[in-house]
Formats: sequence, C-alpha cells, structure tokens
Amino acid sequence: MIKNRIFLLLKITTFFLVVYLFLKFINQKNFLLIFTKINIKDVFIIYALFLMLPLLMTIRWFIIVSNFSKIKFIDFFRNIVTGFSFSLIFSSTLAIEAAKFIKIKKELGNKKSIILIFVDKFLALFFKIIFILFILIIYLYYHIDSNINYLIISVISFLFLIIIFLNLNKLILLFSGKIFDKILKVIKKEILKLFFVNLLIQSLNIFIYFLIFLFLEKKFQIIELSILVPLVELLSQFQFLVFGMKELSTVFLFSYLDISKELALVGALMYTFVDYLIVISLYLFLNIKKINFFQKLLNFR
Repeated sequence: MIKNRIFLLLKITTFFLVVYLFLKFINQKNFLLIFTKINIKDVFIIYALFLMLPLLMTIRWFIIVSNFSKIKFIDFFRNIVTGFSFSLIFSSTLAIEAAKFIKIKKELGNKKSIILIFVDKFLALFFKIIFILFILIIYLYYHIDSNINYLIISVISFLFLIIIFLNLNKLILLFSGKIFDKILKVIKKEILKLFFVNLLIQSLNIFIYFLIFLFLEKKFQIIELSILVPLVELLSQFQFLVFGMKELSTVFLFSYLDISKELALVGALMYTFVDYLIVISLYLFLNIKKINFFQKLLNFR
C-alpha cells in the first residue's frame, strides 16, 4: 500500500515536472507550427506499419512458449494486445508481462511461466544491446579519426556480449542447475528465428521514427537513428516511474542530432498517439464479439 502511494506520488510529481519543462523550455508557437505539418495520410502510413509491431512481438513470444503450451497463436496475440492496453493505462511495460503470466500460469505453473517470461524479456534486451553496439561500431568506423578509443571499446564490448551469448546455456546452468535445461534446448533450437524476429522489430521501429521525422520535413541518416531509437526504448522502460519518459528521452537524445526540442517532442507525441490508436483499435477488433454480447445483454435488460 505504501509502495503504491510512493509510485503515485512520484508519477504526479514527474507529471508536473514535465508540464513545467514544457512551459519553460519549449517554444509553444514553434511547437504548434510543427504540429500543423502532420496530416491524416502520414498518420495512416505510420499506423499501417505500426500494426506489425504487436504481431512481431507475439511471434517472438510464440516461438518460445509454443514448445510448452497448446494455446493458439491468435489467443496469444489477443493476450499481448490486452497487455498493451493495460500498459497504456498503468504506463508500464510490466503490464504486458503480467498479461502473459496470467495467460499461461494455469497450464504451465507459476515457476515455468516466470522463467519463460524472463527468457523472452532477457533475449529482447540482449539482442537490443548487441544491435546498438553493432550499429555504433559501424558509425564510429566512419568517424575513426576522433573516435578511435570509443571504437575499440565498442568492438571489445560487442565481442564480449557475443561470447556471453554463445555460452549463455552454460552460465545459466551454472547458477540454476538442471531446471532450465529443457527451456535452453528450445532456445538453442529456435535462436535464429528469435534473432531474426528481434532484428525485424528493431528495424521496423527505427523505420517508423525515420518516417515520422521525414513527414515533419526533417531528414536523418538512418545509422544515427539506429543508435538513438533503441536507447529511447531502453529509457522508456522507466515510464512506470517517470511520466512521459519516452517523450523526455526522445527530446534529450535527439538533441544530439541537432534538431529542435519542439520537433523532437512532436515526433515523440506522434509516435505515442499512433501507439495508443493501434492498441485501442486492435483491442476493439479482437474483442468485438464480447462487446456485442454485452450490448445484447444490456438491450435484453
């Protein structure tokens, strides 16, 4: 109870802090001027691409859990969308993991369900970090004159993570004994699929940001976005603590691309708006039968 009050107080505090930062550092006139550049056609294109993200996330989850569960793909997709809807309400991606847990715990039990969710989350994070380091190495290579030390550190870090990944099963078994043995065999068998799906998710998300700012008449080098967008995603994991964390991190990180705070904020808000639109529309579409049932029930009464 005390923790809930602390989180609520923190969210309220950060909300007013974000409002203060907006009024203090954002030029409202320029902000509104950039906002007027958005048109319905652009939103529709972003929406169409955005539809693929929850689908790909479901595929990633299904690759892991289908080896242990008989639940159908469409049911997992509906479950992921429900999790997304709760994540928008509670401003936390943990709601998605909670929805997954509730879906599979009856069939698989609490322990195995938690392990599978952890594995999915860990691999997604691990692939994201490897992706960032790989793109960073490419970027630094073309700016090697002034960034040779950073390049060396990035290459060493990348190779270190690859070595960890190749020996992941041994490391987990070292700390957990034989309990994860079957899960690790599944991951080893499906690793190429998981790598490919995670790569698609990262690439699609970066392309969505690229199109958003392109529609707002700002061109970027895709390699720069490939570094910053995953970092924005990582920071947005703290959304449950800080209100508007995704928007704040977008404004802060994209300032390194020499763009105005107003443009970065409009881009972030456009992304968030389409995110909400996708979740609401998919939730209504997937639950249309339930909605019709309740409507008939109310009419009957």
